[in-house]
Amino acid sequence: MAGNDVEERVMAVVARVFHRERGELSRDTRFLEDLHARSLNIVELTAVLENEFDIEIPGGDARRNKTIGQAVDYIAALLARKAAAQASP
Repeated sequence: MAGNDVEERVMAVVARVFHRERGELSRDTRFLEDLHARSLNIVELTAVLENEFDIEIPGGDARRNKTIGQAVDYIAALLARKAAAQASP
């Protein structure tokens, strides 16, 4: 999956979960400081991203991503590992 596709899908999910316009968000947008995320928001965001990308995100990993860009990079890496595991015999 192309990196831009992952980024656009993550941005769309973040916009939906946090009730923001897509144009308000960037890779540098911080979950706590800019979006005022609380624990429940992070749990909801994680669940929606897991469904969107058919992946599992451990709770501790979700909290380590401080910006949307970090979340995009993390999900792209998870997807790459998943694809590599499926490709190997």
